[in-house]
Amino acid sequence: MRKEEVNATELELALRELVKTEGVNAAAVVTRDGIMVNFLNKHAPEAVSPLSSLVAMMAITAEKCTKMFRKGEVEELITKANGGMLVTERCGEFIFIVAVDKGIDLDLIKPQRERVKDAIERMV
Repeated sequence: MRKEEVNATELELALRELVKTEGVNAAAVVTRDGIMVNFLNKHAPEAVSPLSSLVAMMAITAEKCTKMFRKGEVEELITKANGGMLVTERCGEFIFIVAVDKGIDLDLIKPQRERVKDAIERMV
């Protein structure tokens, strides 16, 4: 088994653990140029074809806005909706997005999110 396969498996396992967590609905890892690396959705395997390019555009737009307003580097982008939140983070040349229920304490899922980010870093 090649290193890339081991790392891809590690990423999938970390994403599965995260999505199994109470209050987490879905998670995806996308390249900065809009290619889907991995996607897990707790409820249904919905069509995700436009998701990867939209996630990439959201992250790049947030980065450009923070630079224009001289607010430094983006740590995470939090999109709040009446049904929950999307938490988007840049991990090197990848983007990691998590969909969570309204009212979830993001600190409670921090260890699972860190495992996913560690797996992404080992993919490079």
